[in-house]
Amino acid sequence: MMFAGAAEAQQIVNGCQIKRKTSCPGVNLSGANLTRSNLAGADLAGADLSNANLSGDRITEANLIRANLSNANLSGVELSETYLSGANLSRANLAKANLSQSSLPGANLREANLEGANLSLANLSGADLTGVNATGAIFAMANLSGANLARVNLTEATLIGANLRNAVLDGARFCRTTMPDKSINNSGCPK
Repeated sequence: MMFAGAAEAQQIVNGCQIKRKTSCPGVNLSGANLTRSNLAGADLAGADLSNANLSGDRITEANLIRANLSNANLSGVELSETYLSGANLSRANLAKANLSQSSLPGANLREANLEGANLSLANLSGADLTGVNATGAIFAMANLSGANLARVNLTEATLIGANLRNAVLDGARFCRTTMPDKSINNSGCPK
């Protein structure tokens, strides 16, 4: 029963109440429509969010360790300071998402869309970014040590102060890319 002025009822999916600081580790939210939810501080470790629509959500300071977010729509999502180590984000749409200060060591981001995303101060050590579209993405001061950046598109990306030690850059595309030392790399621009 809703009373005048009462807050809107929270969505419940497979027994998980979709709200701030919810605790639903391992829950199956595959294919769920969770647009514009507020899952800040949520514990969704090991959850299945594959093919879910989370566009426009606020998921800051959340636990998504080993979560499956493959093929999920995370465009414009606020994911700052979120724990995503070992998470599967392959083929996820993270266009214009804010992942600043997030922890993604060992995460699978193969063929994800990171166009215009903010990954400043993010920890991507050992992450797999093979074939990622990172056009216009910001990796300022990010830790990309040991990351696989093979075939990543870094056109107009910003890497100022990023740690690329032992990163795999085979076939990476650099065009109007601001490198860690602030130089501009145009080696992959079309001629």
